[in-house]
Amino acid sequence: MNAYFTIVLLGFVLFFVVWGLGWLLERLSHIMLRTTQDPGTRSWFMLVGPGVALHESSHALGCVFTRTKIVEFKPINIERKDDQIVLGYVKYIKPQSRLKNAIINLAPIAVSLVLLIAFAFGATYLVPNRPELGTNALDLLNNLINVKATSESLANWMYPLNAISGFVYTFLYTFAGLTVINPVFWIIAFLAMTIMFSNAPSDVDIQNASTGLKFIVVFNLIWLVVGFVFPLAGWVLYGLYEALAVLFSLALAFAAVGYGFFILVVAMAKLRFPFQIVPFLGCILSGIIFYLQGPAFQAVVSLAMQTIISIAVFIVIAVPMLMSKSLRKQV
Repeated sequence: MNAYFTIVLLGFVLFFVVWGLGWLLERLSHIMLRTTQDPGTRSWFMLVGPGVALHESSHALGCVFTRTKIVEFKPINIERKDDQIVLGYVKYIKPQSRLKNAIINLAPIAVSLVLLIAFAFGATYLVPNRPELGTNALDLLNNLINVKATSESLANWMYPLNAISGFVYTFLYTFAGLTVINPVFWIIAFLAMTIMFSNAPSDVDIQNASTGLKFIVVFNLIWLVVGFVFPLAGWVLYGLYEALAVLFSLALAFAAVGYGFFILVVAMAKLRFPFQIVPFLGCILSGIIFYLQGPAFQAVVSLAMQTIISIAVFIVIAVPMLMSKSLRKQV
């Protein structure tokens, strides 16, 4: 084991972890949210529709990139065929090239990861007094690249894990510093969930992209062996796996934000109208109370801790309400 091998392993594994989380979130939405079972409703267009539109737009972007002719493009479409519902779609002339097919069908993964990373970096600059986090990411990347510079640092195979996990923690702590009374906090959380929805591959996507996925797996397995036996060969792919490890880790952290927002949405969706809004109001009210305490209070209880407490208030209010048959929606 060596540090470069750990970096390659992280870049390889986290790619599929983030993709798998998108797939899982989409499946969970069908199980836990009635919204996804009623396409065309207002709640569907608000929560699920943007993810569908982004997913299909990504396929269309893949067609444009590969110069594949698009026959018909509907980013959001509600069409019932027999007992099935066809949502957004892209119809195109299927190219003969397996590589082009892979690019088109894997496009939602690439686009969602780019957006997750872009929003994650953007979010770090919105927190007062914490603009240095973006610079920290570049420093982390540089440090990971240079682990091959000395035998001592290369031998420390745990360093990449510790460094990346520390940065991810700092990012989540920084994001929490926005607090629940900042609209940007909720906007970013919603966007994170939407992007994760768009990341979910369909069965057709997986089938058509199978060749590309096989290539990714085989290449990564080969390079894992190379990284284990000849770690200095990492200089050939200068910064590639180091960047992947940092960016996918950041995407994973942002995905966690999306999952957190999804859980809050599910809790509210299970309650009857107008009681749905009560946990959310309790959460916001606690944030306002914290804010009114002034700088002296914030010096004792950090902004991030205030956010955690406010979310805990949401949970404390929502759980008893969900246990009450009179307040819970009847399926």
